[in-house]
Amino acid sequence: MIPKKEYRHLLRRQEKIEEDLRIVKEMLRNEINGENIRPAILKRWERISSDLDAGKGRAFPSLRMMQTWLRNL
Repeated sequence: MIPKKEYRHLLRRQEKIEEDLRIVKEMLRNEINGENIRPAILKRWERISSDLDAGKGRAFPSLRMMQTWLRNL
């Protein structure tokens, strides 16, 4: 069992990551045509998106590591 404060913090972090992922997806859709993206990458993005939709969050020890993860998408 985790404290309520920590749980809320985790939810806020997950919401932030989901929002960042949504922004990245939107930017990519606007910048390039879906045909230019390799199918393996699209599959990976969809898996990550569905995991986040299902409530599976990602935790990062630092902001820099989160930014690196987002850039590597």
